[in-house]
Amino acid sequence: MPLSLGEAARLLAVSPRTIRRLIDTGELSAVRIGPTLAVPVDALPTPLRRCFDAGQPQALLTLHEAAARLGCSPRDVRERTASGLLRSVLIGGSSRWSPIEI
Repeated sequence: MPLSLGEAARLLAVSPRTIRRLIDTGELSAVRIGPTLAVPVDALPTPLRRCFDAGQPQALLTLHEAAARLGCSPRDVRERTASGLLRSVLIGGSSRWSPIEI
């Protein structure tokens, strides 16, 4: 099931412009459906695909959203990620965290 660029942007917690840039650089694949580009679900990062396995798609979390869920500071989230306690995915130069893993 392909996602619109807007929906892919929402789920990856980035802008639609970032999605287009990732497609242009080849970091993300897209298919053309008529005049519209769409992102296949299996082209998404593994942590987001796991979010689909849980039923309803859940958007990846930004640094501040992850910190709020964990009840800690953004610095603590960065430190936990650097030490391997948390896994993040790099999208367009920004780290994002799976809500399922938080």
